[in-house]
Amino acid sequence: MDTLILAIHMVISVLLVGLILIQHGKGADAGAAALGGGGGGGGGASSSLFGSQGSASFLSRTSAILAMLFFISSLTLAYFAGRTD
Repeated sequence: MDTLILAIHMVISVLLVGLILIQHGKGADAGAAALGGGGGGGGGASSSLFGSQGSASFLSRTSAILAMLFFISSLTLAYFAGRTD
């Protein structure tokens, strides 16, 4: 049982790190505007796969769910580690 929860915990942590790295940061808009990405030739966020706001909402919600599962699996692993049989 411990090994299964540990494997799930590791998969969740890798997915969470990857999902956070994919997300668009709040300061990235200012950097894109300063480099000329917002106007004529730059591909802004409106041409993304999920639309201009769809990806932020989807990625935020998915990362929140993964974070919740990460904390639950962490607490479960802590419970099993503290048990004495």
